[in-house]
Amino acid sequence: MKRQRSLSPSDLSTPPNKKILIERSAKSIAQRHESLNKANNRLKRSGGLTTSLQNQRVFGSGTKYTSNSSMGSFANILSSQKPNFSIFDEQTSQNNEEENENDEDKESGAEGEVPFGTVTQTLLQEQKVLTGEEDEVTKHLVRAKLYCMDGQWKERGVGTLRLNYPKNNKKSPRLVMRSDNVFRVILNVSLFNGMKIERSQDKFVKLFAFEGKLVHLAIKLSNSNAANELYEAIMDAITSHA
Repeated sequence: MKRQRSLSPSDLSTPPNKKILIERSAKSIAQRHESLNKANNRLKRSGGLTTSLQNQRVFGSGTKYTSNSSMGSFANILSSQKPNFSIFDEQTSQNNEEENENDEDKESGAEGEVPFGTVTQTLLQEQKVLTGEEDEVTKHLVRAKLYCMDGQWKERGVGTLRLNYPKNNKKSPRLVMRSDNVFRVILNVSLFNGMKIERSQDKFVKLFAFEGKLVHLAIKLSNSNAANELYEAIMDAITSHA
């Protein structure tokens, strides 16, 4: 029969599986300490972390192309040739030149600037429009609507009718009418002795005039009084220059 070992108080407090884990963790800690000590010793022997680039091989130095005189060794090229300039230096110089140019442009722009309100430029200039009535005097002015007989009465337009007298009295008076908005001439006839003028209906004044040919015209006014005034003004103009 096997003899059973008596349990100690420590055995009762700590389970067997936890004992095994504690022993393994202690061993792993010891192994780590040994590996760290070995690494420190190696670093001390090699003289620290820094190594000389001259003792290390450069890529291509151990190949067959190193014996070629035209190719040379990358190590010799790298050790013998040292760049006298830097990309960053060149960029800074270019940046300085650009900054100087920008400063000059700003200075020239500042000299050329004009304070607001010192110079007034007129975009739209008023132009004098010649109407052909500059040497005439308007004796009668009225709003009217003009009709022309062309098989039937046809409306020409609505506008302002003027009875104009020449300033030098060398020409006979004339009737001039322009349409609203566009100011297109819709009537331009001279008055002459023997011209037939009719006062018909309440608001109309009819007449026969020459526009290259004989035409029959009808002028419609706003009321009968305006029609009477226009009729009398036309008759006075014809009789005064008979």
